[in-house]
Order: sequence, then structure tokens, then C-alpha cells
Amino acid sequence: MPYDDGVSDTALTNELLQGLDPTQQAAITSGAPLLAVIAGAGSGKTGVLTRRVAYRCLTETADASHVAVLTFTRQAANELRRRLRALGLRDTIIAGTFHSVALGLLRQRWDEQGKSHPVVVADRRRLIGEVIGPKRTANINDLSADIDWARSRNITADRYASAIQSSGRRSLAPVADVAKVMSDVQLLKRKRGVIDLDDLLSLTIDAMRDDNNFANIVHWKIRHLFVDEAQDLNPLQLAVLDQWRVGRDDLTLVGDPSQSIYGFNGADPSVLTALEQRFPGIEVIRLSANYRCTPQVVQAGLRALSHLPTPSPQLFSTRPDGPPVQIFGFDDEKAEATGIAQIIESWRTPSSRWRDFAVLARTNAQLAPIRDALTSRDIPTRIVGSVTADPIQRAAREVGDLPSSTRISTWSRDARTPLAEDSLETEEDLVARRRVADAVDEFLAEGGGDGRTFLAWVRTNRPFEDDRHQDTVEILTFHGAKGREWDNVILAGCEQGLIPHSSAKSPTETAEEIRLAYVAMTRAADRLAITHARSRRGRSRTRSPFVHGVDIAVVVAPPSADYVRDQTLRRQELDPHDYVYDELVQWRTNAGRVANLDPLIFCSDEVLRRIAQARPTTSEELAAIDGFGQPMSQRVGHRVLAAIQRGIIQSQQ
Repeated sequence: MPYDDGVSDTALTNELLQGLDPTQQAAITSGAPLLAVIAGAGSGKTGVLTRRVAYRCLTETADASHVAVLTFTRQAANELRRRLRALGLRDTIIAGTFHSVALGLLRQRWDEQGKSHPVVVADRRRLIGEVIGPKRTANINDLSADIDWARSRNITADRYASAIQSSGRRSLAPVADVAKVMSDVQLLKRKRGVIDLDDLLSLTIDAMRDDNNFANIVHWKIRHLFVDEAQDLNPLQLAVLDQWRVGRDDLTLVGDPSQSIYGFNGADPSVLTALEQRFPGIEVIRLSANYRCTPQVVQAGLRALSHLPTPSPQLFSTRPDGPPVQIFGFDDEKAEATGIAQIIESWRTPSSRWRDFAVLARTNAQLAPIRDALTSRDIPTRIVGSVTADPIQRAAREVGDLPSSTRISTWSRDARTPLAEDSLETEEDLVARRRVADAVDEFLAEGGGDGRTFLAWVRTNRPFEDDRHQDTVEILTFHGAKGREWDNVILAGCEQGLIPHSSAKSPTETAEEIRLAYVAMTRAADRLAITHARSRRGRSRTRSPFVHGVDIAVVVAPPSADYVRDQTLRRQELDPHDYVYDELVQWRTNAGRVANLDPLIFCSDEVLRRIAQARPTTSEELAAIDGFGQPMSQRVGHRVLAAIQRGIIQSQQ
């Protein structure tokens, strides 16, 4: 037994079920070999999952040494292991991400075959960039999105054309280009002896299909499967899951289709909405009690979900009434950022901690201005997940550029060495470098490799995600907030074009934007504020339809006289049907994404407005615009001119 001796099974069982509602208890004790637990936001799904694992091991309906608990991030895997240990289970259970478990199985196979381990690279975009070269005739973002779509479904280059046709999906890049780049990337990986994260899963599938001995070993090792956040499963992960459970229907899925927000990675909420079709005979238990959020927050989230064509979940709060949801309107993004700082100050009490507050936004580009506004009022902040803004991520990228374990080891040693007193590095930078150095040491202890291997290891193991002890206001994207919670949450930029995002063209994409809004709202336990700007980047905005209907407690900051005057002047300066500025903004956003930089580094809003008004037609005319210049025109002028032309064409339609 994997439990401490001296305690009766009955006492342990009672302890596992203590404090749970009848539905949670039913999910834990169900004897169904195939079980799906549809767990709404704040319903305690992780606790139910871990207690079900413990209950089955306690009652000997599962052997702890043959249990695999699968999730999607290292942080979640660590949390699962921590909870299982707290419940008395020894470290015999496999708990990890799909990629880490697959890698462990493959390493065992490679060792038995006497083969060297290939290097795992995380950044497939770099490989795509190398393949298409500096003279890029195709958009790397479009190519990357198309290839991600194909790889998440285990679609090979030779099958891409037929797969895209049968799916009804529109290929962002020319079909022939996508297929060729996919093929060339595979050739490049074989030449270098590297694999990517999706390869870990496809290689596992192929090995189990082609090698009965390996398949038998895996089936002997993994007999009882538990999957957390099952709504995030993509077709490739589902295929791996199917291989692992061949011959044995012992599977528990826990998730919430209303929180399926990773469509770009192939995640499909139908895994949980069409369970009977995929898993005949499966028992379904629904957890509808929200223990995290006040009724006001739950209702705001459900109002967002009401825009879906399907019925909203039956979710209710068990908590007493809290403060009403507040909606704040501001003149522009600068006033909004200042207003967010003021909201935090007004909410804070002597007993509050800064880490009890979070500001969530739809895009990375929104984060830095909010941070600057908070910092200017002496509010400690931390941007989570932005490579350019987060000193930890910057330091990790430094390591990622190093060619060998020796150089990485030297970097780690230097990172711990105090610099001269006149060093320009901030204390935040120094602390970040030391934290990355700790991760480097762990990476080297596990075998090491070059910088690309380190970045792959970081992506797989996520060593920095548990860094939440700092007493700072966290600023992050809606996607980055998934699985998190705070007492007080402010959703910034809740405008049409951001929520839903302008890139959402299809009903499927719009539905995911709705679910994303729901996820963001339900991160708040006690207080929720929603902010929007009447003008952003010089263009008029309207409040997001997803927050219409929320009971408005306060609408502050009516349009100022200056705002009304500025908008009048702007309408006089710019054609109201001019789409040029919007296309220029889109170019800048794409350029920032490709270069992994803040888009504002390329060009300010004011310069973009000058370009939109001048509408240059040559590189020389573009270079003459104040604030743009000859060097920028030489580097990106052709793309800027193309954006201008697209805007002109749209304005004429």
C-alpha cells in the first residue's frame, strides 16, 4: 500500500471525502472505468481529480505504481504531485505533461536500443525561418499557424493538401508553400539530429504501432490514466492517449468545455461535449458549484457565455454576495492605464497584499503601458509571460543563444558573480539571472545540451511558473491567466476588436473568444472590474459585446472636453473610411511577434498616423516621414507600403 501504516482504510476513505459536496464525492468514488467529470470554473476539479486517484489506490482498484496523471504544464504537474503527496501517496505515480511522459518512455526505448537521444527544440518558428530564408515570400506567422494546425493533428506534408480541403479550414499561406516548408523543416531536423515537441508525441505513436514489445512495455507500465484539463486535448494528444489505453478502458477525464481556449493548438471542446460518441459507455458527472467566485462574478462570466449558440453551464456560486461588477470607461489607453492604477489604490486595504491583485489583457502589447502607469504610482508590478518585458525570460533567451553546455555552465557561473558597483543592471535583472542560473544547473544535471535544448527544456518543464511569492501586482494576458485566481481582478481593454479580437473571423474563432472572456472573468474571487477605452491607437472603439448585460455598478470617467475636441479634429484629419492606419497597426503587431519584440519598438502610434495621412508610395517618400527614417525604410519599407496599399483597397470597397 502506498500509504502510511497505522491508519485504517475506512478512516482514510472518510478523510478523502471530508468537506466535499455529494456530487464531488460521487466523482471520487465512482466505480465506472470510463469517467468524465465536467467541472465548471471554481468547482474544485483538481482536488476531485487527486482525491479520485488516491481513493482508487486506497481501495485497490488502481495500482499506484501503474498510474499516470497527465496535464499540460509543469506547474500543473507539480501541483498534482504536491496534492497526491499530501494525501499520503508515495512518489510512485507518473504525473507530468504529455510531452514529458512521452519523452521518458522514448528515452527508455533509445537506451535499450543503444541509440543517442536527439536534441529537443522548442522553437519551431526558428526552423521555419531558416528554411524559408531571408527573402521571405510567405508570411512566417501564417506558415507557422498552418504548420501548428497540421502538426497538432499529426498531418504530414504529403497529406496537408487533402487534409486542409477535407477540413473546410482556410489555409493562411498557399497550400503548396505550407507542404514544402513542412517537408523542408523535417529534412532540416533530421540533418541536425533534432526533434520538436510534437515529434515526441508522433514518435511515441509510431513506435507503439511498429514495435509490439515497446507497446507491451508501455501498456504494462501505464494501466490507469487520469487527464486534467481535458478540454485542452488536441487530436495528436488524443491519438497518444488512445495508444496508451489500448486494451484497457481505465480512463478519467476532468475538464470544462467552457474553458477551451487553445484552438490555435488544436484544442477541441467537442472532446468533452461529444463524450458518448468518442467514449461509448462513459459515465458523466457534472460539478456545478463554484466555490471560488462571488455570485456577481459568476453571473458576469455566464453573461459572456450566453453569447454562445449552445446553452450555458448550470454554474452557481456557493459564496455570499460580494461587490457588484464595475465597468469603467476612459478616453484612451493612456487614461485607462492611469485609471487602472487608481482602481487598485481604491480597492487596497491595510491588510491587502499586492499579489492579491491582477490586471488581465487580451494581448501582450497592452501589458507594458499598464505596468508603466502602475510603476509611476509606486505600485510594484510583474509582467508574466512576456519575453521582452520579463527579465527572467530575457535571461533565458541569453542562454538560448549559447552553443554548448560548457558555455552555458560559464554563463551560470558569471550570473552568480557580483558585478561592479557601477553596473547598469537593475536589482530585478540580477535576481532574474540568478534564478535562471538555478534552472541552468538543474538542466545541466539532467544531461545538458546547447542553448536551443535549454529553451526546449524550459518549455517542457516550465521552471519559472511557480514564481508567485513576490508581493507584486501581476499583469498578464487572458491566456496566461488560465488556471490562476486572485482576490481582485481588472480586465483591461474590453472593446470590440480586442474582445473579440479582430483576428477572429469564423464562428469557431468567435466562440473561443467568448470562452476566453469567461475564463478571464472567473479568475476573480471577490472583486471584478472591466475597463475599456473610447479611443485606442487613435481609432474610436466601442465596448465589447461580451460585457453587455453585466450589471453595471459604476460607469466613471465620462468623455472629457479634451477628448471630444480631439475626436472632432481627428475626424477632420482622417477619412472615416480610411483603413490604412488599421493595416499599419496590424503590420507593426506582426513585426513585433516575428521579432519577439514590443511592437512599439518599430514605430509609435503618432508615426503610424503620419504615414496613414501621407500615404507614401515609394521607399523614398516613406523615409522622408518624420520619425520613420531611411534605415527603417530600407529594412521594412516594402512591408509598410504593402500595408498602405491593402488599406487603400479596403477603403475603396
